Amino acid sequence: MITIKVNGENKELEKSTDIINFLKSNNIDPIGVTIEYNFEVINSENIPGIMLKDGDTLEILRFVGGG
Repeated sequence: MITIKVNGENKELEKSTDIINFLKSNNIDPIGVTIEYNFEVINSENIPGIMLKDGDTLEILRFVGGG
């Protein structure tokens, strides 16, 4: 089991997974979000290759339109 921090809250995962599968398993569409991984904003084309490890930090920013 690994523990990561997502938007300030600890989350336990059964095993290491990549960011895209983590997003999908949490019903988050990978399109339209910005990911900060371990305090660094990640270019969307690099996200699929990143595996989450124990102690990692994610900030997931969703854009909401309005007027």
